[in-house]
Amino acid sequence: MKNLIKLLFLLFLFTSLSVASEANWTGKWHINWRLGIFTLQMKQSGTLVTGTYEPSDGTLKGEIKGKTLDAETLSENNVSNHIVLTLSENGKSFFGKTDFGGWITGIRLADDSAYNSVKVDRSSPLATFYSFLALGNAVRGGNYEILDKALSLLEYTDAQKKLRHVVKLKLTTTFFQIIDECMVDRIDFFQKEIKQSHEVTLHQLGSDVVIPLSFVQDEKGEWLIKMPETEVLDAKLKALLKARGKYEVDPNDNLKLQTPRDTMRTFYEQYDRWEKGGAKYVISTMNLSEVDPAIHEWQAPLLAYYLKSVLDRISYVIYQEIPNDPKSRKPYVHFYHNIANIIIAPYTVDGKTIWQFSPKTLVTIDELYNEMENVKELVPTREIADNRLYFKLKSTAKYISPLLLQKVQYTEIWQIILLGIIVLIALAVAWLIRYVVVYLFRRFYITKRWTEEQITLQYIRPVQLGTFAFVLLNGAHQLGLPNIVFSVIKAGTHLLMVISVTWIFYNLITIIFAIMLIHAKRTSTNVDEIIVSLAGSIFRILIVTAALFTIAEIFNIPYKTVVAGLGIGGLAFAIAAKDTIANFFGSAIIIADRPFKTGDRIKIDSDVGVITNVGIRSTKIRTLQDTILTVPNNRITQEMIENYSEREAMRIDTDFYFALDTAKEALDKLDHELSTFLKEHEEVDQKKVILTGVNDFTKRGIYFGLSFFVKANTEMEYSDIRHRIMTDIGQIIRDNGIEMVMINQLDVQPS
Repeated sequence: MKNLIKLLFLLFLFTSLSVASEANWTGKWHINWRLGIFTLQMKQSGTLVTGTYEPSDGTLKGEIKGKTLDAETLSENNVSNHIVLTLSENGKSFFGKTDFGGWITGIRLADDSAYNSVKVDRSSPLATFYSFLALGNAVRGGNYEILDKALSLLEYTDAQKKLRHVVKLKLTTTFFQIIDECMVDRIDFFQKEIKQSHEVTLHQLGSDVVIPLSFVQDEKGEWLIKMPETEVLDAKLKALLKARGKYEVDPNDNLKLQTPRDTMRTFYEQYDRWEKGGAKYVISTMNLSEVDPAIHEWQAPLLAYYLKSVLDRISYVIYQEIPNDPKSRKPYVHFYHNIANIIIAPYTVDGKTIWQFSPKTLVTIDELYNEMENVKELVPTREIADNRLYFKLKSTAKYISPLLLQKVQYTEIWQIILLGIIVLIALAVAWLIRYVVVYLFRRFYITKRWTEEQITLQYIRPVQLGTFAFVLLNGAHQLGLPNIVFSVIKAGTHLLMVISVTWIFYNLITIIFAIMLIHAKRTSTNVDEIIVSLAGSIFRILIVTAALFTIAEIFNIPYKTVVAGLGIGGLAFAIAAKDTIANFFGSAIIIADRPFKTGDRIKIDSDVGVITNVGIRSTKIRTLQDTILTVPNNRITQEMIENYSEREAMRIDTDFYFALDTAKEALDKLDHELSTFLKEHEEVDQKKVILTGVNDFTKRGIYFGLSFFVKANTEMEYSDIRHRIMTDIGQIIRDNGIEMVMINQLDVQPS
């Protein structure tokens, strides 16, 4: 039974995959090829595909072979063409080639909303002309298949009527480009129509070039634009471009924002491409100088939506009604209202003049949006993904009770309520995160023996602080709070996150360098411990410095000016901090010369002790009195350093005083026995000098000296060996019957 179920499941899966992989050519396709663009409608029945395309009333018929469609096309003048189209894996596009080596590409149109969004109206010259402008603007915005509709608004000359469909499309595009270079005023149409005239003259701002337009009525009484002769079209376009200092039409020229028209067009076209790279261009059209820089990233999408929504309620935007003179510097007022105006004005950015929606427009656009929210949109404004949750929350609040939309100061009641809930959620998450941190620390060898108090102080508290700030910031980000409120929240949460990260990394560096120090002590390299100690100090300073600069950035403190000023005040700074700088370089010299390492017993001047730590500024020494002596590194580099720990052996110097009547033979014998004893003693370093014998005669006695080295590394070893050797030497002296005398130190001067 189980095997049967498995077999049925595999059969179902295989069938599903087979069906999913079948090519589906049914639908409407947006076609691009070398000579132009058009729309293709196809229908699939089994392996047979038939279709029609609008230019020239063409037809298509072909057969499917896997992902490939092998077809023949036939236009109205009986011109046939063989094409092979290959469907993409996701079925949303295809690529093909024609008999004569040309390429053709197609993208599936999900629906006809874009195609049908622009209506054609031929009821008057004004309606016909504005329909043509709307179609042309839509084509330039990316809806290329709409261009075919524009052909129905034009009355071609007899010669032009004989041209192929593709050539007509090119002429139509040229005609639109000519009109696009001019300024349009619908009042001119009303004045002309009152006089029953069918002609209007368009002007290019800032030049003497004029474009006369003529309108004719067809047999149905509908108005058409009379298309100029082909030669006239080319000449007029060249004249218009020359007046602007251009050689050809640049489809992306508007992105430079050189005129109010460029700004409006960029805003509209790129808004629809927000998630596909258009966001940066939309933001470039808005002067955000009066918006807190700390919240630009959050505020810009919301301001863009408010602005687009208000514009969509005012009227259909026809770019050609907006000034496009690049030499003009007069601000353009697109809309007047008692609450606020929509203004596009010139501003200097990075040394260049660009046109942007004014700061005042953006600061007041939310008030204007609230004032006009009940006005029906002529075109539904698409919500940006960044704002979608905000508008859903606001809509829900309005559905629950319109009172929730009332404002307390600048903030709506529903926003205040949700902000309070988010604070509680952030506190709860921060409280729960402590258990995660404790669990993780108990799993690591280094930290599993730490007390809970130690873990809490060093890591749980900063993690909780950062978690609270992170949850609060991201939650508040979705509420569409006013600038002043969100600015405070963002600055505060960013400050907490900086403190949290700095706190955590500071403690991590302490752990990491403690481990490295343990490893360094196991190596034979003298300098390892000093480098680790210095590196730990440097990293701590860098972390704290980075945190301070980040905090300054959060609160817009002009630290960059201060840093730049250090170049001018560098000399004064160096003089004021000469000791600190000297100590820093002293630490570098210690690393380079390696006079000692941590744990060495040294003598600096009259101070003797063991090195415990070498820092950037100073070195710490534990003295013989068990105190910590802090010595500036600069002093260490200037003093004579005696490193006791570098000794290969420890020296013993001792003196004996014998009676003046001691015989020479006895002294010679004693010298021989002591020399032999020391040279044969296993704890005496035979590689180093051994000195024995009479040094001098004094008034009170004979001065007999011994000097040799013993194999000792520590004071304790030295003391034990000295005790054993000196007692043996004393016994040898007594065995030789030589009398030792006590002499006052003042009398021990050579005679």
